[in-house]
Amino acid sequence: MAGSARATAELAQLGVSLDSCLVDRGETAGSQLAAALHRKHYDVIVIGAGVRLEPSLTPLLETLINVARTQSPLSALCFNTGPDSTVAAVQRAS
Repeated sequence: MAGSARATAELAQLGVSLDSCLVDRGETAGSQLAAALHRKHYDVIVIGAGVRLEPSLTPLLETLINVARTQSPLSALCFNTGPDSTVAAVQRAS
């Protein structure tokens, strides 16, 4: 959480706002992300390493990517390797 707070602060200094949508790792994760994407448009969606780098979470990763693509097709997707690389990931996608 501290790494996420640092990334949020650094992005704010760059004039970029960051909203976190921490999803559960169960069947409702897709609907949690879809609800967040219905509330607001995001230029960039970061799918974190906590989901991507755990092989057992591959079905969840697929669900999140598919929800992002269908619910927010104009948003760029990017991927960090952890909280400390979130800023670089957002900058690559912007």
